[in-house]
Amino acid sequence: MKRKTLIYSLSVALLTSILQATPTFASPVTQGQINETKGQINETEVQIEELETKIQQLDNRIIIGMEKSKQLNDDIKAQQGQIEETKAEIETARKDLETNKDYYSARLRSMQAQGKQSVITYAEFILSSKDFSELLTRSTAVMQILESNTDIMKALTEKEETLKGAEQKLENEFVQLKKSQDELASEQQKVEADKVEMKKVLEDSKSTLKQQQTQLAKQQTQKNAQDKARQEAQEKARQDAQEKARQAAQERARQETQERARQQAPESPKQQAPKSSANNPSVSVSPPEVATNSGDADELIATAKQFLGVPYVWGGTSPNGFDCSGFTQYVFRSVGIYLPRVSRDQQDVGTSISPYNVQKGDLVFRGNPAYHVGIYIGGGKYIHAPQTGDVVKIATYNPAKFTTAARVLH
Repeated sequence: MKRKTLIYSLSVALLTSILQATPTFASPVTQGQINETKGQINETEVQIEELETKIQQLDNRIIIGMEKSKQLNDDIKAQQGQIEETKAEIETARKDLETNKDYYSARLRSMQAQGKQSVITYAEFILSSKDFSELLTRSTAVMQILESNTDIMKALTEKEETLKGAEQKLENEFVQLKKSQDELASEQQKVEADKVEMKKVLEDSKSTLKQQQTQLAKQQTQKNAQDKARQEAQEKARQDAQEKARQAAQERARQETQERARQQAPESPKQQAPKSSANNPSVSVSPPEVATNSGDADELIATAKQFLGVPYVWGGTSPNGFDCSGFTQYVFRSVGIYLPRVSRDQQDVGTSISPYNVQKGDLVFRGNPAYHVGIYIGGGKYIHAPQTGDVVKIATYNPAKFTTAARVLH
C-alpha cells in the first residue's frame, strides 16, 4: 500500500513540474534579440524627444520675448502719455510764473508809490518822524512793505522751482523712454533671431524627424513580431509539456494497474485530481485614481478636450490658436482660476507636487524654470499644445520626462 501511495505521489509531482515548465530555449526569438530591438526603440524615442524639447524651448523663448515686447510697448505708451502731461504742466507753470511776475511787479511799484517820498530811504523816512506816535506808524508801514517784498520774492522763487522741477521730470522721462525703446528693439531682435533659428531647426529636422518616426514604426513592428513569435513558441512549449505530462500520467496509471493486478488488490484507492490553480485565479487589480477635485477636474478636462486640433500659435491665448501656457491659462479660466501668462510663472501657482503623484486636473511641467506645460487628464494621459507645427492633442504621460507638477484645483 505504501508503494502505491509513493508511486501516486511521484506521478502527481512529475505532472505538476512538467506543466509548470516552459523552456525558453524553445523560442526561435532570443531574449538578446528582443533586448536589442527595445534598445533601438528607446534610442529612436530619445532622439525624437530631444528634437521636440529643442523646439519647445525655442517656442518658449519666442513667447517670453513677445510678452516682454508687449509689456515694453505698453510701458512706452504710458511714458509717452506721462511726457505729454508733464509738458502741459511745464506750460502751465511757465504761464503762471509770467503772470505772477507781472502782478508782483505792479504790486511792488504800487507799494513804493504809497510812500510818497521815493527820494528818501526807509531810514530817513522813519527818523524824520515829528513825534513818537508818527515814528511807530512809519516803522510799522516800512516793516509791512519789507515783509510784502519778501513774500513776493519767495512766491516767485517757488514758481520758478516748480517750473525747473517739471522740466527735470520731463528730461528724466525722455531718458526712460529712450531706455524702454532700446530695450524693446533688443527684444524684438531676439525674437526675430529665435524665429529664424526655429525655421532652420524645422527645415533641418523635417526629413530627420520623418526618418526617425518611420524607423520607430519599423522597430515597433519588429518588436511586435518578436513578441508574437516568442508567445507562440511559449504556447507550443506549454502544449508540448502538457502532452508529455499526459503521456507520463497514462504510463504511471498503466504501471499502477499492473501493480494492483500483481497484488490482486480488489479495490484501488480513489484518486482525487489536484485542484487546479486556474479555479482560483489571482487577479491583480490596479487601484483606481482617487481625486478629491474630481468635479472641477472633470469640467476642466471636458473644456480642454473641446480644443483638440486647435493649431499651435506663438502668443496664442484663444481658440483661434494656442501656445502651451496660453492653452492652460484659457482652460483654467473656465473654472474660475486665473493663471499667469507664461509657463515658468504658472509653475509657481498652487501646491508643488511630484510628477509621479499627479491626479486629474494637475499641471505638469518640463524644465525648471518651465519651458512647457500641460494638463494631466488621468489614465496615464495628458493634454497640451505641443509645439510649432502641431495642434492641441492628448499624449501618453511619462512622469520621468517631467520636472515638476502643481495642484491648482482643491
